[in-house]
Amino acid sequence: MVRYLVFGHLTIDDTVFPDGRTAMGTAGGNVLYAAVGAHVWSDQVVMITRPGQGYPRHIIDELAACGYLTDGLIPCESRRIRQWQLYDDEGGRHYVPLASSGSYADLTPRVEEIPPAVLPGAVGCHIAPLPITFQASLVTWARSQGLRIILDPHHEDVYSRTAHLWQSILPFLDAFCPSQEEVTCLLDGWHGPEAAARTLADWGAAVICLKMGAQGVFVYRAADQASWLIPSLARHPVDITGCGDAFCGGFLVGWCETDDLQRAASYGTVSASFVAENFGARHALQVDRHEAMRRLALLTIQKVKAS
Repeated sequence: MVRYLVFGHLTIDDTVFPDGRTAMGTAGGNVLYAAVGAHVWSDQVVMITRPGQGYPRHIIDELAACGYLTDGLIPCESRRIRQWQLYDDEGGRHYVPLASSGSYADLTPRVEEIPPAVLPGAVGCHIAPLPITFQASLVTWARSQGLRIILDPHHEDVYSRTAHLWQSILPFLDAFCPSQEEVTCLLDGWHGPEAAARTLADWGAAVICLKMGAQGVFVYRAADQASWLIPSLARHPVDITGCGDAFCGGFLVGWCETDDLQRAASYGTVSASFVAENFGARHALQVDRHEAMRRLALLTIQKVKAS
């Protein structure tokens, strides 16, 4: 039975770091990293995605062998996404698709393609970064199904004056999970996590999880203005690609299973720590859940006083 739906893209990534390290041809994509994060805690996770023509069959077979549900892989005529991920020495990242790559829009799953078989028993969904018009359609659909909705914005849609669109979407989400960089662009500046969260709450967001990299995750609940800072567990990260997506997957499962925001954010933080340990997603397809619980016990959550 499926309990958790994750919408997004599968990609093949060629990653280049500023110190000269490279990781070529790794299995990636926001839907895979989010599913990995959720799978740390649950086997009832399905990816809803268009892999595209030319996506390696052996990776799909490996996912199935590791216990990932593949019922949501949707055939399409577009080519798979393969892209360069270029990191700079200040932590920035730039994506360059190969000439043979399909586009994000072409490889985005459509509402009408969602397999009916994945719906019975589903309680929550994560909508990973996708073009905003597609995210809006998925939000409308998910609300009609009574699912708890977690959403992470697409990087291209926070750089282009889209505040009015987000103000129309945020009231229909259960949690909004942007990065610090994305919020800085969306709000035309950064004045600290609490100020950012309060502005997004004014726009209609009920819960905000601000992903701040090594500084951890700032969680804010609009209903009572409570907030918490969950520290990062990635002490010596090898590759931070996908950590934010893995956080969202773990957070989704944690929130639906415990109905506790602090616990949910801790689940997400543990999930991200596994992804950071090596290149790509494949090394984290199966993790020791006893080790996950051990890491969970290590977290010390700081309740933040309202200023």
